[in-house]
Amino acid sequence: MSVLRPFRRIGLALDPGGRRLRAELRQLSRLIDPADRVLDLGSGKAPYKSMFVHRQYVTADLFAKADVRCDATALPFADQAFDLAICTEVLEHVPEPAVTLGELNRLLSDGGTLVLTTPLTWGVHETFDFHRWTDTGLQRLLTRGGFEVETVRPRGGVLLCLGALLLIVPWQLFGAAAGRRWWRTLLFALTYPMLLVPATVLAVLDPLDRQQKFTQGYVALCRKKQDLLPAGDGLTV
Repeated sequence: MSVLRPFRRIGLALDPGGRRLRAELRQLSRLIDPADRVLDLGSGKAPYKSMFVHRQYVTADLFAKADVRCDATALPFADQAFDLAICTEVLEHVPEPAVTLGELNRLLSDGGTLVLTTPLTWGVHETFDFHRWTDTGLQRLLTRGGFEVETVRPRGGVLLCLGALLLIVPWQLFGAAAGRRWWRTLLFALTYPMLLVPATVLAVLDPLDRQQKFTQGYVALCRKKQDLLPAGDGLTV
C-alpha cells in the first residue's frame, strides 16, 4: 500500500542495524582523503554518496537503476579508472567474490582505497545469496585479492544483532510488501512498531558486549597493494 511507504522509510531509518552500518561508514569516510573518481558497486540508490568527498561519483549495479548496468565479475571500466571503490553488502551475492575483488583491484589507481561491508549473522536474502565471512576470513580474502587491510571491525555485538533480528520477524511472518494481503499489511504495521522499542533498547545496551564476536557483519578499509620497486628499477651489483 502506497500509504504505508512513509512508515516503511521511517522504520528503515530507525532500524538499529542500518543506523550502525551508516555510522561505521561515516567514521571510515573521515579517514579517507577526498577522491577524484569514486565507484559505488552494487549501489542501489547510492545511500552513502554524501559521506564521501569526490568530484565524480559513478554508480554500477546489475539489478537497480545506476549509471552503469554491469555484472560485478566483469566491470566495464579501464585499469586504474577510480581512486576509491565502495562495495556495501554486495560481495555475498557474487558467486565468485575473488573475481570481483580482482576487478576492483584492477580498476583502482595505485594506493587506491576500497571500503567494503559484508554480513555475518543474517538470513538468506535476495535470490542470489552465496557467502558469509568472519573477520579472519574476510582479511584472508582481501589480502589474496591484492589489498592491504587497514582495518576490519565488527558492526556491533550480540545485543545489536538481536535487535536487528527482532525487526526481521514481521517480514518473515507477513512477507514482503509486494503481493501481501491487506490484513497482513495491517498486522505488519502493528507489529513492527512494537518490536522497534525493544530493538532500540538492545542497540543502546550493545556496548556492554565487549567481545563482539557475535555480530551482524563487518566493515573493512583497504588499500590497493603497490609494488615496492617499479619495473626495471631492481638493484644491480
